Amino acid sequence: MSNKANRAQQWRLFISSFVGFSIIFVLLGIIVFVLFSRAMLTSTDQTLRVERSARLNGPKQQKPFMPNTSTPHKTQQFKASAHPFMTTTLIFNPRGKILNRTQLGSRYDQLKSLTLDKSAVGRLQTIRIGGKYNFRTLLVKVPKSNSDQTIAGKYLLIMENIDPQKAAMSSFKKVMLITMGVFWLLSILISVWLSRLTMRPILRSWQRQTEFVGNAAHELRTPLTIIQNKLEFLLTKPNDRIIDQAENIAIANSESQRLQKLTHDLLALDRSDSNSLQTNFEATQVAGFLQRTIEPYTEIAASQGKQLQLLPVTDFRAVLDQDLIHQLMNILIDNAMKYSPNGSTITVSAKVVGRKWQLTVADQGLGIDPQERQRIFDRFYRVDTSRSRQTGGNGLGLSIAHWIVDLHHGTIAVKDNQPRGSQFVTTLPLNPPTGMSGHHGKK
Repeated sequence: MSNKANRAQQWRLFISSFVGFSIIFVLLGIIVFVLFSRAMLTSTDQTLRVERSARLNGPKQQKPFMPNTSTPHKTQQFKASAHPFMTTTLIFNPRGKILNRTQLGSRYDQLKSLTLDKSAVGRLQTIRIGGKYNFRTLLVKVPKSNSDQTIAGKYLLIMENIDPQKAAMSSFKKVMLITMGVFWLLSILISVWLSRLTMRPILRSWQRQTEFVGNAAHELRTPLTIIQNKLEFLLTKPNDRIIDQAENIAIANSESQRLQKLTHDLLALDRSDSNSLQTNFEATQVAGFLQRTIEPYTEIAASQGKQLQLLPVTDFRAVLDQDLIHQLMNILIDNAMKYSPNGSTITVSAKVVGRKWQLTVADQGLGIDPQERQRIFDRFYRVDTSRSRQTGGNGLGLSIAHWIVDLHHGTIAVKDNQPRGSQFVTTLPLNPPTGMSGHHGKK
């Protein structure tokens, strides 16, 4: 993946994250502002409704209504100093003429422009007077049967000043805008961080894929080149007998077998990456299963001047995929025999540890340096490349082994073997959790 493509993809991720955050912040700001605005007017609307009830219930409740009954003196003082009036009532006759001009006094000059809108009866409204005072209003039609005949059959426009609420809403709006600006800046930083964080596994995956393709091509090229050279050489000797070219034929056959094994390993890794492998977990008597698996290798080890030994196992049951564990043991035993000298002993053992069981394959080879132990499970990684060429290794076996162990929700580690050599210790649960077919990642 080129740097240009990386930047383009990261830019797309940044834009999508930023747009998402912006939409969330805008919606949150709108919701909070609307709820705050409604909450600010709720108490005022309740005041108007109480005043309406007081007016309609008779003359004994016609005294001026104080919005804050707990501190009437402070309210009166605030009214006088902040505005010419806070709460007032206009009385209209059915023709729209203001009847309580005398009671309004100096306020009449500011309120005389108001007209009667009979369609607004019972509706809460917000109006602006004189270009500077804001009022919440409620128009009430008083029945002719009302006990207070001075307002019976008239229209009452109850008004409550909301300038303090408007000022609070203005201040809140400024705070909201500042907060939104700060959060937008934060969203830019978070979007950049998220885009980079999201790109990391993509880049790692792409890098692994590129390395995998390159390594696979390199591994395939060597045996193919050898086979091609040997066949071309045989074509130059059309009159030779098979026995005369037995060595070249054997080399070509050995490389074709190596090529077949490499292809099989590559297919196994492809199944692990695509999660397409069908597993078959079943309860298994481990002792008998290990004996059947190891038996074919004992003769191979003897032919190489080595000894393969299964240590006594106290039989127990474990749930596992027999084919995959069989493949795991083949990889570990084959790896141990490749790097064990003649006359050495390779041991296989198994035991129960709590709710898990351990499978150990120990050899008496040269051992593995501590700094190499984590990397040996990487694809195509070999501690000694020239030695691996001689033994036919391609660096995929232990990677496949790690995948099989992960598939069983287990772990695999390399330890020192005394007095020399290495131990591959695999720890698996006796009863793995269900739904394991989708678990392929390394631990």
